[in-house]
Amino acid sequence: MSPVELSQILKKHQAWLDGRRGARANLAMQDLSDLKLPGVRLSKATLTGTNLSACVLTAADFRDADLFGANLQKSDLENADFSGADLRGVLLRGANLSRARLVNVDLRDGVLMYAGDDAGSAVNQVDYSGIELNQVTLNGANLAGARMANSIITQSNLTGAILRHCDLSGANLSQSNLSQVDLTGANLNGANLGGVDLRGANLAGVQMADVNLENANLTGVSLEGVDLETANLKGAVIQRPPESLPASIQAILKEHQKWVESDGKAGARANLANADLSYVDLSGANLSAADFTNSVLTGANLSKCKFVLANLSGANLSGSNLNSADLSGANLSQADITDAKLRSVNFSPANIRDPGDSSARRTWPTNLSGATLRGADLAGATLCNANLEHADLTGANLDKADLTDARLDSAKLDGTIADCRDALRPGSRPLSNNEVAI
Repeated sequence: MSPVELSQILKKHQAWLDGRRGARANLAMQDLSDLKLPGVRLSKATLTGTNLSACVLTAADFRDADLFGANLQKSDLENADFSGADLRGVLLRGANLSRARLVNVDLRDGVLMYAGDDAGSAVNQVDYSGIELNQVTLNGANLAGARMANSIITQSNLTGAILRHCDLSGANLSQSNLSQVDLTGANLNGANLGGVDLRGANLAGVQMADVNLENANLTGVSLEGVDLETANLKGAVIQRPPESLPASIQAILKEHQKWVESDGKAGARANLANADLSYVDLSGANLSAADFTNSVLTGANLSKCKFVLANLSGANLSGSNLNSADLSGANLSQADITDAKLRSVNFSPANIRDPGDSSARRTWPTNLSGATLRGADLAGATLCNANLEHADLTGANLDKADLTDARLDSAKLDGTIADCRDALRPGSRPLSNNEVAI
């Protein structure tokens, strides 16, 4: 096709788009490679199988265009708008799609039919491995089954996109919005999802070995059957509602509530020893006297919960949120509380009534002996009389914590906030804003 012929087709197409006399552009199967067409208006154009490789198409308008099987390799498509376009089987290797809009596009494989002496069909099984997409908009895009291993899709918006069975192994999706995305059966092994918003995403059957989820938001995401054992979950927000727990555990929690509210006259005290309650949101629940021995509460939201005289010995509470919880008299011996949020937590002794004499009372101190509290945030916590013997408080934040008469024999205090070695002694009081322990 000559430059004159192309120019005429583009002029008629613009007139057609503007509602004037003209004709819709049909450039199917044409070779338009190496052209400079910045800002070209090809919305709703027929570009099936068109060769647009190595073109300059910055800020081009391809909205609702038919680009089935087109070749856009090595083209500059920065700020181009492909919203609603049919991009099945499109070749994009080496293309610059920075800040491009791909809302509701279809990027699945495509079968291209062609005529002529060699009539037949060609299956464009597109491979987007290693593709770089920075700050692109892919809302609602259909990428089901796409091969995108080691791709870079950073700071992009993929809200509601379909990524079922997509190969994203080793991909960098950091700081992108993946809320409401369907990732059923996708491969995310070794992917970087740091700072990603995954709220409401479907992760059924997803492979996530060695995935980086640091500071990611997985609120409301069902993680049933998802193996996160080797994942980096530092700072990740992962919460599942109590309704997502097995029916048997829900029943135990319901009976415990009755037991607490009736002062032991109805229901039954919860026995959740060895139970998996990871990432569950139980904030505000009264779980006093419940048995959580060796249970898994990793990343759980337990803020403002009551664990008075509860047994949490050997439990895994790493990364959990216990801010403003009441753990007075609780047994946390040998518990793993690494990197937990424990601001303003009450670890003071519990008052115990004598069943035979209501006027007789005694106290029961909180037991944190041998517990691991590395990196925990205990700012403003009350640890009066608490047993912290052999506890590991390395790097913990104890700013304004009250450790009056706490037992700290053989406790590890390296790197605690304000270097509290001298302040952390029996009979000590909390440090004020202007004090530093020496």
